Amino acid sequence: PVLRVPVLKRKDYVKNHCNSRSEIYRTFLLSTEQEFPSSSSSSSSSDFEKGCYHRISHQSTSTGTKMIFGLFLPSNYINESSNNTPVMFWLSGLTCDDTNFAIKAGSKAFAAAEQQGIAIVMPDTSPRHDESIPNVDSYDLGIGAGFYVNATAKPYKQHYHMYDYITKEIPQILQGLNIGKDGYKSIAGHSMGGHGSLTIALKEGKSAWKSCSAFAPICNPTNCPWGQKAFTAYLGNVENGKVHDAVCLLEAAETPFYDDILIDQGSADNFLEEQLKPEAIRSAAEKCGQKITLNMRNGFDHSYFFIAAFIDNHVEFHGKKLNDK
Repeated sequence: PVLRVPVLKRKDYVKNHCNSRSEIYRTFLLSTEQEFPSSSSSSSSSDFEKGCYHRISHQSTSTGTKMIFGLFLPSNYINESSNNTPVMFWLSGLTCDDTNFAIKAGSKAFAAAEQQGIAIVMPDTSPRHDESIPNVDSYDLGIGAGFYVNATAKPYKQHYHMYDYITKEIPQILQGLNIGKDGYKSIAGHSMGGHGSLTIALKEGKSAWKSCSAFAPICNPTNCPWGQKAFTAYLGNVENGKVHDAVCLLEAAETPFYDDILIDQGSADNFLEEQLKPEAIRSAAEKCGQKITLNMRNGFDHSYFFIAAFIDNHVEFHGKKLNDK
């Protein structure tokens, strides 16, 4: 079943987060998703209200299933071919779907995106909405845990193509809406999504993504239980996961990828040492000269409270890169 996002009353949102004298802050959470005809359809058949958060459902060519993603559009958005609204991708972590970020951190993130004049797209973390999708009774594998790779091993290889979904299919849809054209997109994420944002940005480079950031990312998944379990199931073995490991990608590099990569990590995160390993990515980055701004946030854990506390810094970080034309 589709999770319904509760409606935020505009007066409460403005009172708590916005300049009430300005009509540009018109962020609402819509209670139902909107149908998007197909990944290859013209945007002329879809008219999305600007200054709002939408949930868009479509039939995915990557996963072969119905997929839903969230989309915040700033009020300067214009759906015309002469326009190009920059976009920040947000990749969520284990157990999440397309709604968690919007519900738990959206108020600050959307207000910051409005100020920067950028869109935010929030994909799901795996295929779902279809009984044929393989799943296991485990929070860290299967539905809600796609790990942002293209699975090559049975039974996952038919539907679990989240790498293509993030890097090809959603950008194609957005370009049809005059969003994120010509590489004007950036990428961020949390935990498993932080792993996704780092590896996708490192693999595709600055021509595809203007900037990259992460909250509590799984930095070295070939060397932690979450990653080893996922790579074995989706790719056949851990060795095949090295091309989706940020530490491995940095260790193999000879030159830096970006002028800076922003990472925030809570010092009280109970997954810090066993699963996340931020010191490993800092060490790997030093070898190729890649600058990483690693903020250790005292007392913060792995939760969305942590994300909500600092998400505006990340949106501003990406907004400056995306608006530097």
